Amino acid sequence: MYKFLLVMTKETKIAPAPRQARAKATIDQVILATSGALDEFGEAGVRIQDISAATGVSIGSIYHHFGDRDGLVRATLVHNFSNHARSDIERVRRWAVNIHSSGDLRAQYDIMLAFLNEHNDAQAALNRASIVGSAAARPLLREAIARVQHELTESLTEAMQLLADRGILQSFIQPRAAAIVLQGLLFGRVIAILDTTPLDDEEWNRTMLVALRGLVKFED
Repeated sequence: MYKFLLVMTKETKIAPAPRQARAKATIDQVILATSGALDEFGEAGVRIQDISAATGVSIGSIYHHFGDRDGLVRATLVHNFSNHARSDIERVRRWAVNIHSSGDLRAQYDIMLAFLNEHNDAQAALNRASIVGSAAARPLLREAIARVQHELTESLTEAMQLLADRGILQSFIQPRAAAIVLQGLLFGRVIAILDTTPLDDEEWNRTMLVALRGLVKFED
């Protein structure tokens, strides 16, 4: 589950990258507990002693993997930022594999609509937006988020390249640009959520499908 690179900047860990399965399981367990603490108490309420007690992972082991408390919080925020998006991107990749013609796009309409309906998780959107906001004044968090975002974009670019190779992506649109725009559209849901008069799901989904249609070629 946890795939981030270990990068050292001024001897501070950006994110752990263990090689052994046991260590990975330990990190996943600690991050899950820390995520719960963040949801319940906020960053100020995250204490390594409490995480250790909740998980049974020693305080020394937590420090070994995450460097310090800030490293633990940072790794958890990065994980939470990417977790929801990774699931979405994997679904888009699977969808792209089954698209061989613009006619297939029409046949897949219900699948795309179901995807958008399931994507409308207000809390997940707000959490990602909050993490992006937090990263603005925290260089290490921003660097970690940037690395993960690059991985997400590259993964989605592969799916867009597949559509381009099959002549489905608009010829004047580069696959990477399409990947970034698609992520922006999905992430933009938070704007509707924050508005005092938000769009309902049906209106959002209908507009999204019209916008996405501009990226691909449809048969007349």
